[in-house]
Amino acid sequence: MAISRLAISNPSSATNTLMYTGVRTILASIIATNKSNDAATIRVWVAPLDQDPVSGNLMHIAYDLSLPGKDTVETFRFPILTGDRVYLRASTGDISFTLSGIDDTNITGAELADLQSDISDVNSVASQALVLALIDI
Repeated sequence: MAISRLAISNPSSATNTLMYTGVRTILASIIATNKSNDAATIRVWVAPLDQDPVSGNLMHIAYDLSLPGKDTVETFRFPILTGDRVYLRASTGDISFTLSGIDDTNITGAELADLQSDISDVNSVASQALVLALIDI
């Protein structure tokens, strides 16, 4: 697993902004910082692959969340799949967003079983070689 900063955005006021398009499976969160003295609201949502970004089939992460001036908030972790698009919206242009995530770079269950079997075979062969080497001493 690798931890990555995937995107940074400072969207214009009251504008739906595409922040990121998933290229692999990621467990992500967004940090939003209000650089102004005045309170603002933010929205964060995920549009799944082949879904309109303003349709009813969205995964809302934050919806009109109040963010006090000079404050920062981090969202809960959420999944991003290949083709998913992460969108932002802020009531002012003074909000900075950072998307970070943990890549799903682990091997699959089947690959793990094969690897464990290979390791077991190697360990068995290594153990046998060690026993034979000790016998020959």
